[in-house]
Amino acid sequence: MSGIVLAGGRARRFDLSGQIDKGLLLLQGQPLVQHVVRRLRPQVGPVLISANRNPEQYVHWGRVVPDALELEGYLGPLAGLASVLDQVTTPWVLSCPVDLPFVPSDLGKRLSRAVEEQGAVAAYVQAERSHPLCLLLRADQAAVLKAYLLSGERRVMNFLQSIGAIAVDLRDAPEHAFFNINTPQDLDQAQSW
Repeated sequence: MSGIVLAGGRARRFDLSGQIDKGLLLLQGQPLVQHVVRRLRPQVGPVLISANRNPEQYVHWGRVVPDALELEGYLGPLAGLASVLDQVTTPWVLSCPVDLPFVPSDLGKRLSRAVEEQGAVAAYVQAERSHPLCLLLRADQAAVLKAYLLSGERRVMNFLQSIGAIAVDLRDAPEHAFFNINTPQDLDQAQSW
């Protein structure tokens, strides 16, 4: 499977101006993207980074893929996922948002087991809450996803329901495994761990 780090957002909850690139924020002296890639790399083959700015920095951690032209205008994280799906050569992709620096080292294995057992085309994390972008997705869903976006839809959970994605209970994951860094306060809290 290929690894996908979703780093194309505008980080509006972190900074209303949209000027901060959250993936490049430092946690313990390293960019968030580096933390996520370090967690994903042992689980995947190629690593691709969905990023719409600062490609010259993100290229240090993987192949950078901006949103496709036909998906221009900010269409959310599914646009990044759809754009990267067009570029992968593996049958499966494991995606993770750039603001989850503590994602489990067995995420891919556990989601893979679930799709294999249930014959699904996708599986996502259910912990204390749903994490639909911590996702294992069959790459042949690229056209379905692009059609969904071009129809005007944006909601991640609606897309996952439409393709029969399964929720995988990972409440037993290590503490903080799915902690999202969405605000400066979240980053401060994560620094203490």
